[in-house]
Amino acid sequence: MSDFTYNLPEEKIAKFPPSKRGTTKLLVADRKSGEMIDQKYSDIPKYLQKGDIVVLNETKVEKRRTFFKTSSGRKVEILFLNKVEDGQWYCLIGGSKHTKEGDILTSYEDENINVEVGKKEGDGFFVYPKGLSGEEIFTKVGHTPIPPYMKRNDTQEDYVRYNTVFARMGDSVAAPTASLNLTKEILKEIKDKGCQQTFIELQVGWGTFAPVREENIEDHKLHTEKITVSKKTVESINTVRKNGGKVWAFGTTVARTLESVSDENGFVSEYSGDTNLYIYPGYKWKCVDHLITNFHMPDSSLILLVSSFAGKDLIQKAYSHALTNDYKFLSYGDSMLIL
Repeated sequence: MSDFTYNLPEEKIAKFPPSKRGTTKLLVADRKSGEMIDQKYSDIPKYLQKGDIVVLNETKVEKRRTFFKTSSGRKVEILFLNKVEDGQWYCLIGGSKHTKEGDILTSYEDENINVEVGKKEGDGFFVYPKGLSGEEIFTKVGHTPIPPYMKRNDTQEDYVRYNTVFARMGDSVAAPTASLNLTKEILKEIKDKGCQQTFIELQVGWGTFAPVREENIEDHKLHTEKITVSKKTVESINTVRKNGGKVWAFGTTVARTLESVSDENGFVSEYSGDTNLYIYPGYKWKCVDHLITNFHMPDSSLILLVSSFAGKDLIQKAYSHALTNDYKFLSYGDSMLIL
């Protein structure tokens, strides 16, 4: 893992969204030539060819971040990840050393809202809402779960800007960030070039962003996330591939989903279920031809995924270029197009 990490200065992290979608920078990296070109995100359409297909993750980020207090008044943060059975949820609890199974926690903002802490499993706990459903809790006291590295409270604007303009399904705790800067105008420009657009869903959870703590990257285990690839999407992608068009994955979540349902020839199958596909250098890519992605955390599995797609040397060159040319990193930052 130490071969893939890099130093990310605090000032390079985008703490707020750009004033307008589509105005961020785009670093174009060509895998064949090794060339780096500085562009704007709005320049993406000019790289597409008629007959290509753009694949987008239409998942929506809901207000799953909540704040509760223990019986002693200590504040803890609960991030609701996955709904399990009987109304219980699997959650991450910030400050979990102050909680244990059986504790009743009270909302920091509404004392009529309570949850019970269940057993610990892995990095999280099972949590039982008392009286209200999880969804009702999010509506009343939920916050947009912007990443902790932004080191600020969420705003009303974040609920809009930490979602894509086409977000439809509400089961994620993190955004498919490569698409945050897409606008209806850019999407129309892509369509006018004779390119198709289709959608998948990967419900982004903790696993996508969990740090790789192992030095041997093969020892890392990725958490399971739910994906859905519809029959319509399958037919569109496979037709494009048969006709010689290219598949454009907007984001690592799209890339992982497509690779999870691809055969050896790059043709995809309809699927709804779990994936824990972990992509790192040495992986043989099957479906994705071009990848648009943001700049990732140094210790994440995502830096391994993009290194697998582009090659470690090209990614190191690209990240070095971005750091010295004032690109902004992470969710609200600039993007990279890997051809």
